[in-house]
Amino acid sequence: MNRLLIIYLCILVSFPSIAQNILEGNVTDKVLKQPIAGATIYIPDLKSGTVSDENGRFSIKSLPSTRLLIQVKLIGFSTISRYVDISKETDINFELTPSAIEAGEVVITGSPFTTDNSRTSLSVKPIDKRTLIESGSSNIAAALEKIPGMSSISTGGAIAKPVIRGLGYNRIVTIQEGTRQEGQQWGDEHGLEIEEFSADRIEILKGPGSLMYGSDALGGVIHVLEQVPPSLGTINSELNTKFSSNDRNIAASVMNEGNINGFVWSVRGTLRNAGAYKTPGEYIYNSAYNEQNVNIMTGVNRKWGFTHIHLSSFNSQIGLVEGERDSVTGLFMNHQGTIISKENANSRAVELPQQKIEHLKVSAVNSFFLRNNILKWNIAYQQNDRREFEGDKNREALFFHLKTLTSDARFYFPEKNGFETVAGVSLMAQQNQNKGEEYLVPDYHSNDGGLFASVKKNLTKATWNLGVRYDMKTINGEELISNDELIFHSFNNTFGAFSGSAGFTYQFTPGWNFKANIGRGFRSPNISELSANGIHEGTFRYEIGNPALKPETSLQGDLGLAYNSAIISSELTVFYNLIDNFIYYRNLNDEKIFKGTTDEIPVYRYVQGQSLLKGFEFAFDLHPFEFLHVENSVSVVEGTNLHLNKPLPFIPALHFRNECKWNISLAKRSLFNEPYLTIGLDNYLKQDKIDVFETPTKGYSLLYAGVGTEIILRGNKVRVYVIGENLLDKSYTNHLNRLKDKGINNQGRNITFGLNFMFGYHKRSKG
Repeated sequence: MNRLLIIYLCILVSFPSIAQNILEGNVTDKVLKQPIAGATIYIPDLKSGTVSDENGRFSIKSLPSTRLLIQVKLIGFSTISRYVDISKETDINFELTPSAIEAGEVVITGSPFTTDNSRTSLSVKPIDKRTLIESGSSNIAAALEKIPGMSSISTGGAIAKPVIRGLGYNRIVTIQEGTRQEGQQWGDEHGLEIEEFSADRIEILKGPGSLMYGSDALGGVIHVLEQVPPSLGTINSELNTKFSSNDRNIAASVMNEGNINGFVWSVRGTLRNAGAYKTPGEYIYNSAYNEQNVNIMTGVNRKWGFTHIHLSSFNSQIGLVEGERDSVTGLFMNHQGTIISKENANSRAVELPQQKIEHLKVSAVNSFFLRNNILKWNIAYQQNDRREFEGDKNREALFFHLKTLTSDARFYFPEKNGFETVAGVSLMAQQNQNKGEEYLVPDYHSNDGGLFASVKKNLTKATWNLGVRYDMKTINGEELISNDELIFHSFNNTFGAFSGSAGFTYQFTPGWNFKANIGRGFRSPNISELSANGIHEGTFRYEIGNPALKPETSLQGDLGLAYNSAIISSELTVFYNLIDNFIYYRNLNDEKIFKGTTDEIPVYRYVQGQSLLKGFEFAFDLHPFEFLHVENSVSVVEGTNLHLNKPLPFIPALHFRNECKWNISLAKRSLFNEPYLTIGLDNYLKQDKIDVFETPTKGYSLLYAGVGTEIILRGNKVRVYVIGENLLDKSYTNHLNRLKDKGINNQGRNITFGLNFMFGYHKRSKG
């Protein structure tokens, strides 16, 4: 850690002088030939930008003399993404075309290069902050379920683990502030330690991302992007509040940010408290939870690039639903066997068993311009403490203490003859200690290292990209003897694998775009798969790990075809993912064990075999009028264990989503801005293609609706919205609900009321 800090400080103070440039210009309506006010002009590689004034003019100071991607964006117009050589062009005009959709989004996930989404061969879906917050969901993973190809494995109202095309847990990497989030991803009862208000935008990579992110990105990547600093001389504040009727969820988040002479900062604090959630028939005892989160960023934006220091602290206390019931009354019982009345089941108190999660992260996110080259370097330290309490709130039954240090560097060479080239290195060191009375996995430490290189060729209508990577990981588990019983054997494993990606895009016409990609991903076995030795929480099975497991490797092909016009937007993506050495658990020869009980417990051991996942996502948006959107999507995934010729577990059911949204047009001087009404139907078909330990799930349909608007008060914005989910209070169970076997359904009717108050002021800056 000290060596990394010294290197970082040396780089920071040793930059050569770079000439200062100013980019100025106009933003106009291409049809009306009139200036456009309020358009965002953003430079992703500098994390800086500005907003066009009432005359459509903009000015961005302190820019390096190099080629940069500029994005110009405003609701109601197509987004423009254009490369500009700042050393040659300092005054430029952008003409925006009126459009009911926002085509031309810039993405940074999956590809080493910041690029227009139509120019990346991977399937990447961006989600903006407004869509995320106004989803009505209680966590990020649940909010992402509305995206085609996305689902989540839930355990109560507070815990949800994202699933991309049927793959979850350690087969998905989550990135925040340029750093991979490292907690106990292998555990069922452990969600993402990221709160929704801190996310400015999320990009979802559906498919192998091992080229950029190494092991665990075999199934995809969820990239949570940091808040974009405000334009020079601006200070903003924000208040977000939400209340949900079902679990009486109260959330409040306060933020202040600014940019004075290139010194930038952002401070956010969030509180959340929820009681037990309610199904159409009952409150689910001990499903209450609360959170206290803090996010701080400070740094500088200069002509040589930027450096941002982040500190985040995520703290949650969550009740763990056991679902034990009295055999006569059917009412829930607490951990002591006392019957809980219906009147007391809706408490806000977090009872036993419960878990407390503390996740501390400190990171430095940097981008340095070295003449015509760019060095992007991120370093981070994370500490994840998971405490589980069973019979005593003052004694930890389980206590995982995980420390992680990561460093990722990428060096971008100058663009030449349409070729862009980048090389990078990733390092990670991790150590886990058990501090509780019980054990699920041993103490261990691991080290990861990866090298990659990628090249991209830009043509007028086509783009080619090719990349290769090699990773090596060592993981050493320690022996544990407790009460003269051997709990864990020691082991020392080394894993290595090549991964890569090759892709092609082609713009047939301004409306038609084609993508093709083939990628190889890999995943090293996680600590539970290598060493588990005990009863798996929430199930009636005894799991035994296998230290002889090999890494999983996948070969996935993706084809995508998109069409955009004035009244139609559609996209079809087809995927075929063949995974070798797929890790799963299986009861062999009806093996059972006695373990402190009079009942025999089935023993499940981790084994490997070849598996296949295939399917498609199709989205179709019809907007015959500017004010009307009819959006439809379907997600299909089928998973097969080819070794056993049986379905894979936790495969989401076929999902149709149909939505009608009316954007209400009002006079320009109206108090209300961008009001909307929306109504939709989520349809899930039955899922009877199941593994041997799963049960079938019935199909169901859920009605939802929403209304919202922005109110302009003396130049400040107040956004209010109301979202209603499961409006008919239908009793249903999602196939990925881990409490299904306990007879516990998903949440009933839920109405969410939200308010977002944004205000700020500008002051003169020296530029």
